[in-house]
Amino acid sequence: MTEGSKKLLGFWDMMSISLGQIIGTGVVVLTGISISMTGYGAPWAFILALAIVAIPTICIAALGSAVPNTGGNYTYVRDMLGSRTSFLYLSLLVAGQVILASYAIGFAEYAEALFPGINMTLTAAVIMVLCFIANLLGIKTAARFQSIMVLVLVGSLVFYIFSGLGHIDDYGHYTISENVFPNGFGGFFAAAFLLRLSLIGSEFVSEFGGEMENPGKTIPRVMGLSLLLVVILYIGIATVATGVLPLDQIQGENLAATAKVVFSPAVYVAFIGGGILVSLVTSLNAIFAWCTRGLYMATEDGWLPKGLAVKNRFGTPYIYLTLFFVVGITPILSGLSLEYVSILANAVGAIFGLFPVFALYNLTNRKPAAYETAPFKLPVWATKLFPLIAVVIYGYGIYSSWDFIGPMGWYSLLGYTVLVLIYIHFRKSYITISTP
Repeated sequence: MTEGSKKLLGFWDMMSISLGQIIGTGVVVLTGISISMTGYGAPWAFILALAIVAIPTICIAALGSAVPNTGGNYTYVRDMLGSRTSFLYLSLLVAGQVILASYAIGFAEYAEALFPGINMTLTAAVIMVLCFIANLLGIKTAARFQSIMVLVLVGSLVFYIFSGLGHIDDYGHYTISENVFPNGFGGFFAAAFLLRLSLIGSEFVSEFGGEMENPGKTIPRVMGLSLLLVVILYIGIATVATGVLPLDQIQGENLAATAKVVFSPAVYVAFIGGGILVSLVTSLNAIFAWCTRGLYMATEDGWLPKGLAVKNRFGTPYIYLTLFFVVGITPILSGLSLEYVSILANAVGAIFGLFPVFALYNLTNRKPAAYETAPFKLPVWATKLFPLIAVVIYGYGIYSSWDFIGPMGWYSLLGYTVLVLIYIHFRKSYITISTP
């Protein structure tokens, strides 16, 4: 998209996409697990999770404010770390979108709670296809779809919280150290790091930098406000989940178990159908809404053939969108579990997530004028320190996933990376943009 292109997306469009991207598999799948790790500390763990997510998010927000563009993260890596590095980042990002499958599989598992005996593989595939079609119809159509879904989602979760709070008899549990840290601070931190997965997603609004109004201010505002709203919402959910029933009845269970025991059948159906299922669809739809931006920019740079970026009459690069659809539906058709897909996608996401975060390190050197005029600007020392801290956070996340993913998963990722590096070597002569 060129500089003179019409701006399609406003603040509330971006808020709906950001909220839909954040609220999804994390809170509805991970809350019960976090309770088994830290008991009544689960609501507090969401606050620590916000702190863990904050530094990488601030890095991306600072870049988005200084150098907004369509395909944001890709362009940040390209301009700050080099064109070859940016294409490697983009290739890993494509692989990491197996996360699409986790939202669809999660949708199917919760749908089965309402309709026992349904074909979960078929259900997951159908919801994937529907979101794919919605985004084929163009970004404005997808944004309207997203806005409606997010309103239903937030309303359902707020209703769950306020209905459940009345059933909590004792809030003193949340102020007793032994209850908050039953497994010590290490267990508390482990729970918070797990819950970090439920808060990531707002950084991808930078992918729309060239398609929104006043991106220098909109990007950091949307990222900050959406994270704050989601944390408040999650604290309420975790409080109800831990306070209504004895802990031994909710540990390791998802939110459907609590809702079914505590609420009437009508409220239970409203929560599962209007809250959890919608949350998973909004996350799935939000990824489809931004995922093609980087590939489109890479095509303009010469990394990919021009013919792959062809658009339909709605302005959607449908070949690239179809690529992500294939990446997302393959784990579903392969029968992979929700747990494995989520952990694999998180590990790959931590790897490619390092690239745009570390791009901030070079901002003041490569784009000094943009840094000076940015509406949201970090001190120079923070542009150097924050990426290093983020590297430690992501590095721990990758390490913690190592054994679970297993040799086959890591060897597959390594083989894929080697193929990408070979492609980069032979394609580099086609590159049309000069980077530092």
